Amino acid sequence: MVYCPSLPRVPLRFTQGYLLVAPPGLSDGSRFPVHAPPTFPLSIAGHHTKVPASAFRVPRFSPLPWYLLLPLCAAAIYAFSSLLIKRGLVQGVTMNQSFHWTNLAVGLVFTPLLLLETQEVRWELWWHPALVTCAFFLGTWLTFLSIRLGDVSLVTPLMGTKVVFVALGMVVMAGTVPPLALWIAAALTATGIFLMGAGDFGKQAAGHASAVATALLSAAVFGVCDVLVRMWSESFGAMTFLALSSMGVALISGIIWLIQGRPSLKLPIGSSKFALNGAVLVGLQAIMMGLALSYFDDATGINVAYASRGLWAIVLVGLVGPRFGNHERHHSGRAFGWRVAGTLLLTVAIVLAVLARARVAS
Repeated sequence: MVYCPSLPRVPLRFTQGYLLVAPPGLSDGSRFPVHAPPTFPLSIAGHHTKVPASAFRVPRFSPLPWYLLLPLCAAAIYAFSSLLIKRGLVQGVTMNQSFHWTNLAVGLVFTPLLLLETQEVRWELWWHPALVTCAFFLGTWLTFLSIRLGDVSLVTPLMGTKVVFVALGMVVMAGTVPPLALWIAAALTATGIFLMGAGDFGKQAAGHASAVATALLSAAVFGVCDVLVRMWSESFGAMTFLALSSMGVALISGIIWLIQGRPSLKLPIGSSKFALNGAVLVGLQAIMMGLALSYFDDATGINVAYASRGLWAIVLVGLVGPRFGNHERHHSGRAFGWRVAGTLLLTVAIVLAVLARARVAS
């Protein structure tokens, strides 16, 4: 422990490049006396030195973490893209066509990030983006399968369980334990999400079993993917890492298309705009999430905010769904009411996550 002779027995510690001082009874840096000396003598392991008083700071409630706007906006975009993709599938677009077009769009949208790289790329770690590519491809395929099998207002919220897998993954794989508030937020998120699907686990459970299973498996795969991006991207070269991972998904999709015998990718007249616009929006929201995970050390909080895509799906289906040929609000009956009820817990979880990150930031 390090002590400052000018502040007897006041423990100091290093954090984020600063010396952190926490005198008993003080909770805010503004309470330091105005006559504090310009420098403080320090004794560290027997060595004496002086440090400017301005170097001392006390944790305080910081402004809201605005970077969470990235996953919040990405969530809204994802929900809308799901609505468009579902409309395309209903109007004759096959899952195979929508899947390949979306992967191509994601690869193209991420490509310009190669030009924005500002650090040296560690090419010896090539297998890091390669592994993330494979995981991302598998997660994307499971996502499309679940959207084809189930309602958007059921499947999208279930994918929000990814936040739980991310929290567990950060502990198991990264050795980072999220604060208690984020664990509570993750638990509330999972509870709210299952409450959203409560109405579907009755008489219709058998019909939705496949959609639920693929959605949860997709969430688990993407949860692992997010943890790997958080662990590896910045050390490899974040922009290049994100670009290569997404371009790799497009490449694998192209190879599979060739193996399938080059099935027609020509979209039916009248439905192409839904499929293609949905594909581009998937790529856009993926960039926002990738940047958030790469540059901000808050994978759990980011995914709690991103889980609001379930909330957005409910809102969009209820408000504008009929304009896009989506009548889940009426066809789901009482189940839609359960989905709406689950949004309350989800909202509480998001607010808790935002406040938690604001408190730990300094």
